Amino acid sequence: MRRRIFAAAVPVMLWLAAVPSGQASGQSIFGINFLGEHQFCGSGRYRALGFSSYAALDSVCAVSANPATMADLPRMTFSMVEAVGFSNIQSDDTTAYENRFQLPSVMIGVPLRKGLVLGVGYRTRFEGKADFSLEQPIAGSPTAREIFEHRSSLFTVPLSIAWRATTWARVAGMLQLERGSIKDNSRIDFTATNYQAAESRRERSFSGTSWGVSALVQVHPRLSLGAGMNNSIGYDVDETFTYTRAKLDSVSPQWRFTLPSSWEIGAALGITDRWWLSSHFWQRGAPAPDGFPQLSGSVGDERLISFGIERRPSAAGGFFAKAPLRLGFYEDCWHLEYPAGHPVRSRFVTFGSGFSLPGGPGAIDVSFEFGQIGSTGDNGISERVFRIGFGVSASEEWSTRKPNVGE
Repeated sequence: MRRRIFAAAVPVMLWLAAVPSGQASGQSIFGINFLGEHQFCGSGRYRALGFSSYAALDSVCAVSANPATMADLPRMTFSMVEAVGFSNIQSDDTTAYENRFQLPSVMIGVPLRKGLVLGVGYRTRFEGKADFSLEQPIAGSPTAREIFEHRSSLFTVPLSIAWRATTWARVAGMLQLERGSIKDNSRIDFTATNYQAAESRRERSFSGTSWGVSALVQVHPRLSLGAGMNNSIGYDVDETFTYTRAKLDSVSPQWRFTLPSSWEIGAALGITDRWWLSSHFWQRGAPAPDGFPQLSGSVGDERLISFGIERRPSAAGGFFAKAPLRLGFYEDCWHLEYPAGHPVRSRFVTFGSGFSLPGGPGAIDVSFEFGQIGSTGDNGISERVFRIGFGVSASEEWSTRKPNVGE
């Protein structure tokens, strides 16, 4: 078997497994609340189309919003999708700037036979990050500065199997290992050197399992429909507190946090052979704020609605004709309400393109997102965000090594 894909894939997978989950960066200042910002996972094409191509056929990328599309992968495929964000945060007369990155989503698809593909990888579900400090006047003591750090990341390691049952129907099942953590660190430094700094840490570690199913049906050469659901995720949570004085350290009894089940539907419609419309709707009910008592009454349903239009590449013509053009829009209504009764909403316009991978089967996709999260009127804070996404997929034939003569 040729080793080109494994040479690229194995180091990436080992690096992801070794990175502590709390080191992942969030994409929004609102991500410091609750679990963080929800990261919708899919290919670079999916991002460029505003997360709308849930029902679009794809025989190139293994990182797919709808795992059933993996049934069309003809070769062993390694795919990775990464995003970098730049934001301008405003609240009253205060302005701040943040640059953040997202840990890449990685999947490997291995055809067991034609139309039957096994997949394994890494995907981030939620991310959050915050670093800030403020002066704290303390009676009878010198001025102190409190430095606060927040890191949250919930991720999943999916094992999937996708099957093309007929030429028009594809189905998939997933077993998912769920892990993650939320870490809060607070440190107080005094201006006077004869005062000792004080520090406290709170860490919550999440672990669980979940499963999901999805389907993709091509009811007409120019119309395909997709649907899927993921069952609820029951996390076992271990919580520890550590302080400057070790004798104050404590461990809370293990408690449970549950994310309700989610469901989604999508459609892709070809207006012509090259021009296609797509849409996607996803929803999950409000989780109980177990372990987050400060958010009681401030957690609601989450919903994503998105639309996209794509001009697919032509086999003839120049570079412009052979390059796909993608445009999309999405709105994500978060679980978080800030303040209570005022959901945080993300609204983004997206666009992008792609081209074939030089030197072999595969593709490189690029996406751009412009939008805003929250509003000063409803949430007291607004964040204008620009994101750049990259997706890379490389494929090769899955074959066994021929024995040498005499073996």
